Amino acid sequence: MSYQVLARRWRPQTFDEVVGQEAVTRTLKNALQQGRVAHAILFAGPRGVGKTTTARILAKALNCDSGPTPEPCNQCLNCREITAGAAVDCVEIDGASHTGVEHVRDLQEQLIYQPVRGRTKVYIIDEVHMLSLSAFNALLKTLEEPPPKVVFILATTEPHKVPPTIHSRCQRYDFRRIGQGLLTERLRAIAEAERVDVAPEALAALARAADGSLRDAQSILDQVIAYGGERVTADVVGAVLGWTAPEVVRAVMGACLAGDPGKVVELVGELAATGGDLRTFVLDLLEQLRSLLLVKLSPKAGEILGLAPEVMRDLEQRAAHVEIPHLELALRFLLDAEGEMRRASQPRYVLEMALVRMAEARGLESLGSLIKRLESLEGRLGVVPEPPAPQAELFTPREKADPPSPPPAAIGPEDRWHEVRRRIGSERRSLGVLLAEAEVTLEGETLTLTFANGNHFARSTLEDPEVRSLLASTISAVYGRRLQVAYRFLPLAAGKREEPARMPARSHPLVREALEVFGGRVVEVEEGGEIISHQGEP
Repeated sequence: MSYQVLARRWRPQTFDEVVGQEAVTRTLKNALQQGRVAHAILFAGPRGVGKTTTARILAKALNCDSGPTPEPCNQCLNCREITAGAAVDCVEIDGASHTGVEHVRDLQEQLIYQPVRGRTKVYIIDEVHMLSLSAFNALLKTLEEPPPKVVFILATTEPHKVPPTIHSRCQRYDFRRIGQGLLTERLRAIAEAERVDVAPEALAALARAADGSLRDAQSILDQVIAYGGERVTADVVGAVLGWTAPEVVRAVMGACLAGDPGKVVELVGELAATGGDLRTFVLDLLEQLRSLLLVKLSPKAGEILGLAPEVMRDLEQRAAHVEIPHLELALRFLLDAEGEMRRASQPRYVLEMALVRMAEARGLESLGSLIKRLESLEGRLGVVPEPPAPQAELFTPREKADPPSPPPAAIGPEDRWHEVRRRIGSERRSLGVLLAEAEVTLEGETLTLTFANGNHFARSTLEDPEVRSLLASTISAVYGRRLQVAYRFLPLAAGKREEPARMPARSHPLVREALEVFGGRVVEVEEGGEIISHQGEP
């Protein structure tokens, strides 16, 4: 007799055996009890979560000798034939191979016949989204008004590809991915029934690899049992799936969190030498970091992660020796590295640098801890910090153009203003050149910058928030106190016609800055090589 894989041998036969879909199964059981089963049903959800299995159970519940019942007996002839896929009154159609309109017409011709043995004819169309548009259109009227004693069950992994007109004629049931905790428990029960010893870490790895699909989890379990025999460890799972051994992941993570970059590089070298997949290894590290972070943050981390108690105890012991800020920083390093490794020609280098940063971050202190230390030090010294004084307005509103007036007072020491220009020019050369054209007056606590050529370029540059902040901080540092800064842009002389003033290209601030930055010189100025700058209001 041929071997039957675990996914088929352990397929649920009742609604209560369906894992992780309580909302769907409870609704269907209530509908059966109340006689409210719809004539057209759409099952939507990821692969391997029980859509077709639930459809078969519903077909048995409708045609069971003791039915319709929410608990099919699985003993009568109808139940046994539907389970074996040999029932005349339960027709399963593969939508991927019956995509044309002619297949729908053949189905419609069969609808006129009454059920042979059961009380309801059930048509299960799997992967219904593969039907052509013309096939869907031919199916519309049949779904809306099917013959008596006919139920359609449509199943799909891509419900967005099913036309809205089909959706509107069906009751839709959404199947969810199965949580890792439920997958782990189901795999443990299957392993015990199969008399196979599967380590807790191996069960957790299998559940994680299945990505919410019970069928995938059972298939992988079948594979690792064939590889490892009656004893399945995490190493066996890693060897079959190409994963890094859990102890290697823990060793690298421990070296990073302990601040040992040399050990980290050695372990990564050993992993690369054995042909390990570095990108998969990064995902394993991310999973470890996330688990440690959840253990630090939530007392219900075990429920969230769905890990075995033995695995949780190990995580709790390691999490006790690391702080949350360090875990957050390490997680950020690894997430950045995972993205860069997809594009890098040498992903190993990217990974090594990220792990070295993680290890070196051990000695860094967070801002919060530094503040606490300073507050503690102030308390021991008996220093009571004074509240910060309210800051004065750094800039007065830009003055409107008034007729020029004589300077109110002589400015302070001229070398201070030269120092302001020097500091600003070292950071932004173009701004330093512009400030060289300003006439500076100091009256009280107000420093006024007067520009004879207040063109649009000068105004927009000086009124930029970053420029204002830089200018204010530099003036305060050089003059030794906080000063208010005001701009004055001189207008044209009264009665003078406002015409564009022409500035030789060689002397324009932008040209001078470009020559200084690139170390160039003006070779030739074409005719008309003058820059127009409008005086007065822009």
